[in-house]
Amino acid sequence: MDEYDTPLIEAYTHGYWEEMIEFMRGLFNATFKSNPSLYRGVMTGITRISKESMFSDLNNLKVCTATSKEYSTCFGFTEEEVFSSMDTYGYGEQKEAVKRWYDGFIFGDQKDMYNPWSIIN
Repeated sequence: MDEYDTPLIEAYTHGYWEEMIEFMRGLFNATFKSNPSLYRGVMTGITRISKESMFSDLNNLKVCTATSKEYSTCFGFTEEEVFSSMDTYGYGEQKEAVKRWYDGFIFGDQKDMYNPWSIIN
């Protein structure tokens, strides 16, 4: 579930927080807890997950943030991956320009991460 927190932020801003919390609690239960077709799910957002409130009904939550070392190489392309692909496809001479334009993400202790959308395009 990508950007689960966007409707929550809107609800808080526009004054219907309690109603949205109740809705999201039911949605999370149906999607992640009582769904027999789902083995594992992933939620992404910018708001940190609290294991209280609407998440209290879910169990086995694991919070991974941009500062977590676990999965730190999974949030983009490493510089090694980008430069290897550039060499393979004949763009090796543009490495410095690509580094200047698209480098800069850090996840956990992994530096020099590249945005996949930007690199692919």
